[in-house]
Amino acid sequence: MQAKGVRAQYLDLLKTLLVVGMVLAHVIQLIGIRVRPIPFSNGFSDFINLVTFSGFMLAFGIGVGLSRGAARPLSARSKPVWMMLAASYVSAFAFVLLVDRRPLSPELLVDLLSLRVLYGWSEFLASFFVLYLLLVVARPALVAIAGKWWLLTVAIALCFASTFVTTSVNVPLSATIVANTNYANFPLLAYLPWFLFGIRLGQEGGRLRWWYWPVALVATGYFYWQTAQAGGFPSRFPPSIAWVIGPAAFLLAYVALSQAIAHFALPAVILTPGRHVLMYLVLSNFIIFAARNRFGQPIHQFWQAALVAIAILLAITVFALAYEAWGRRGRAEVLVGQAG
Repeated sequence: MQAKGVRAQYLDLLKTLLVVGMVLAHVIQLIGIRVRPIPFSNGFSDFINLVTFSGFMLAFGIGVGLSRGAARPLSARSKPVWMMLAASYVSAFAFVLLVDRRPLSPELLVDLLSLRVLYGWSEFLASFFVLYLLLVVARPALVAIAGKWWLLTVAIALCFASTFVTTSVNVPLSATIVANTNYANFPLLAYLPWFLFGIRLGQEGGRLRWWYWPVALVATGYFYWQTAQAGGFPSRFPPSIAWVIGPAAFLLAYVALSQAIAHFALPAVILTPGRHVLMYLVLSNFIIFAARNRFGQPIHQFWQAALVAIAILLAITVFALAYEAWGRRGRAEVLVGQAG
């Protein structure tokens, strides 16, 4: 078993790796030139597309599994729900106004506010909003399912079966649960196995059992076999079983690498993205959308995209560290007031 601090550090590092990859991929996808795509940039972007949403589901599940705190009041459990909803709205409005450059109309407002239609690079946040909402009412049940292998196996099988269920009707929130064929979305039922497995992993202190590796290699191997057979990646929108299980070996390697590095004392600043994932998701989206609106797609080389991503990450890190300092100061003032 790992020490509590090491467990927390490896989870923050895992999320940091996911955030960094996501920001760089978004730079490539949104402000990179697509007329003459660069093979390495496209390959990197495809890899990040494969691992990111599943990776965040896994990481979030690990956090739930590691948690041993007492039950919190409803108000405290509900706060992250509304924060995630607000983040989804901000990202969706920013995309529509800055990237699509669409005028706001009553119909568009209804689509946005009801989550009847999910817009570019906000679909991710909308699905996590519903996941947080689910945790408010069903967290004990999800933890119990993950805690028993037979229940976990049945649940995963049912979730995989849900990939055969799609809809082309735009109903509020439906695309966050089952796949909608009208636009890009991340249906929770399809990706829930990663969240449940993450809970199980967290419950076991992050222990990677030996048999996880051959299972993960078979899953990722099946993904690439399907890719070779079809001459292209398995369906992402809507997600196929092959797409959902495809990142298995990579995500297991992410976890193993994070755990190995976490045994060394890492500067806290390096783990800032892992401590403030939502902040990085929203602010990086807004910055990239604004850059797309102002400059178009000027990125021609991978190294240029990397420099832009580093600049974005550094700017948000400065903001996040200032936010942390402000929070510590506020707590200190409260303690001083109470002592007085």
